Amino acid sequence: MKYAFIGGGNMGRALAAALIGKGVCLGGDILVVDPVPEARERNERLGCVVAEQVDERISEIPVVVLAVKPQSSGEAFAQLKGRLQPSQVVVSIMAGVPLAKLREGLGHEALVRVMPNTPAQVGLGMNVYHAAMAVSAGALRAVEALLQATGEAMAVPDEDAIDAATAISGSGPAYVFYLAEHWMAAAQRLGFSSEQAAQLVQQTLIGATALWKESGQPAATLREQVTSKGGTTAAALEHFDQQQVGTAFEGGLERAYQRAKELGR
Repeated sequence: MKYAFIGGGNMGRALAAALIGKGVCLGGDILVVDPVPEARERNERLGCVVAEQVDERISEIPVVVLAVKPQSSGEAFAQLKGRLQPSQVVVSIMAGVPLAKLREGLGHEALVRVMPNTPAQVGLGMNVYHAAMAVSAGALRAVEALLQATGEAMAVPDEDAIDAATAISGSGPAYVFYLAEHWMAAAQRLGFSSEQAAQLVQQTLIGATALWKESGQPAATLREQVTSKGGTTAAALEHFDQQQVGTAFEGGLERAYQRAKELGR
């Protein structure tokens, strides 16, 4: 299977590297189109074929991935429109760009909209995707191979779930890093060095997540197992509740979802 990436930035390069690393295809089977010389050089070092602009080769590649920023979508559409064959599938990882805009901009029906997240760069991504009716079973398998190379993939039945996933998993790493910033700041105030604080917080996050996933138990159950009545954990959680941290967090995710809907209009 061959893949083309329109955009060779962080996410495009991560996806290409994952395909090569997991043996889905060879570097020579991947075309990366990017106007930025540095981006082309980084992808060329992976073994990919690179180009500054879309050319006639694009019509021969079964899976075309739009990995540009949403504000660059118009330029990408202009380069691709009229070059795509009905059998090709276009995968968009552009946040907030709905299928209707993709159809209009590309003049193409076989479309898959994906919300990835940045841990795809280390093979631990969460990809949520919705495929248009025109996508064939074979094309969908090729798309799933791409997504599974970077982590896990979840199919959803409608586009609204893509906007919801944008708020939950797409933006999710930022929430973790936001929490980690404050967690480490507290650790440093309690006497740990910045390096020690990072190690404490990173390993706690890794360990807690692995325990949750492997145990199969609800997060609430695992939280209760750590929380002794009148103990240190209870003291922290009571403070969080008093400050309505949980309510504020849920409200933030709802705001992110609403913003995703606004961007799609």
